[in-house]
Amino acid sequence: MRRCVRAWLLCLWAVAALAEGPADFAFGIPIETRGPQALFQLELPQTVYEGVLRADLADLRVFNAAGEPVPHAFLPRATATHEKRQSLRLPYFALRGDAVAGVEGLEVRIERGAGRAVVTMNGRQQVPARADTLLGYLVDASSLQQPLRGLGLELPSGLDDVVMRVRVEASDDLARWTTLVADAPVLRLQAGGQQLEQLRLEFPPRQARYLRLSWPGSPRPLPLAGLIGEPGDVLVEAPRLWKQVAAMAPPDKPGEYVFDLGGQFPADRLRLLLPQPNTVAAVEILSRPRTNAAWQRVLLTTAYRLGQGSQETVNPDLAVATVSDRHWLLRVDQRGGGLGVGMPQLAVGWVPQRLVFAARGDAPFLLAYGSSRAALAAYPIATLLPGYRSDDTEQPGNFPLGSASTGRVQTLAGESASREAIDWKRWTLWASLVLGVALLAWMAWRLARQLAAARPPDAGSDDT
Repeated sequence: MRRCVRAWLLCLWAVAALAEGPADFAFGIPIETRGPQALFQLELPQTVYEGVLRADLADLRVFNAAGEPVPHAFLPRATATHEKRQSLRLPYFALRGDAVAGVEGLEVRIERGAGRAVVTMNGRQQVPARADTLLGYLVDASSLQQPLRGLGLELPSGLDDVVMRVRVEASDDLARWTTLVADAPVLRLQAGGQQLEQLRLEFPPRQARYLRLSWPGSPRPLPLAGLIGEPGDVLVEAPRLWKQVAAMAPPDKPGEYVFDLGGQFPADRLRLLLPQPNTVAAVEILSRPRTNAAWQRVLLTTAYRLGQGSQETVNPDLAVATVSDRHWLLRVDQRGGGLGVGMPQLAVGWVPQRLVFAARGDAPFLLAYGSSRAALAAYPIATLLPGYRSDDTEQPGNFPLGSASTGRVQTLAGESASREAIDWKRWTLWASLVLGVALLAWMAWRLARQLAAARPPDAGSDDT
């Protein structure tokens, strides 16, 4: 009996110690690395999302040439980035007038023509105007297509003793002005061969055709030698991959269209393509991960396709919370005839995830995926990448990331890796319970026999 117990325990240990290898996964893609870096990153291709069985990519591994798994992690998906715009010089015009009335006492007009702008200034009040008094500057920002977040002042050389406060205002019509910053400090000081400067005016990002600089209450004007505009950062959406599929219409459910994406894509954009021009309909979009799961609403919207040919206007791409479901449903309000003749199409867009792995062992490396037996093995990115910083997309950590690319898909275990895995944990638990009960029964039977053998024989009755 003891030998049986030992053999059973050895079998359990062998199963538990069984390591994963490329043959445990359905598909694989060779990885080509370039450079001597210790860590590499690559963008997951579309075929990975079509072959994984888990939406969280738990059934994905990276193996080296010896078939050993190497550490990997996923960088957070950046669906949009802040793009810095280059600073540029802005044209400006001196505002001169009566010092008592200030810039508010000037009526300014700009006339454009022949590639130039002519500024006309008149005093609002009938008072003697001292035209030689510099009251401020009018900045022409009408050519900019993005908001400004600051101005850089260039002062004439030799002007060192400057301490004053500047007001910045914005307007689109030269009549109504909004204050962006009321008293921004401006200074340039020289002392002991050292120079102290503060020549940048910062304010909340604002897009306006005109800006006005002035220094009310200052006893001296502020001469400028140049003016630099600092555009605000522009939010740029990350490029997305798209997959488009045609609908299937259940015969017994009019107004419903079913889509099978053939994969689990982290979609955050939807695009509806209607079959007939001049169509408008209220629609509901739903999704589910499996055919036996309940439908979950994603959004309600209006789909339209109006016009003809190059003059068509269609509904824009729909932004949704990230959904990785494979199956989608379009329900169309049948009032007005629904979508008419033909089948709609659905396109989903997603930002591919970036995978980071450690180049441990020899190349070539292999990206394997698609396994019903695999459990989550990815590290948090902050664990794999020392000094990880989420705010830096170009250099997110202390170690430079090498660039890697993927090749063609190879079939490894194929469909056999996608079959329902044996729940070894549950069967091991049940086997342990059965073995324990059997062992207790055997011990009880053994104890009963020993007690029976140790009992003295009954004494016979005395004959009289």
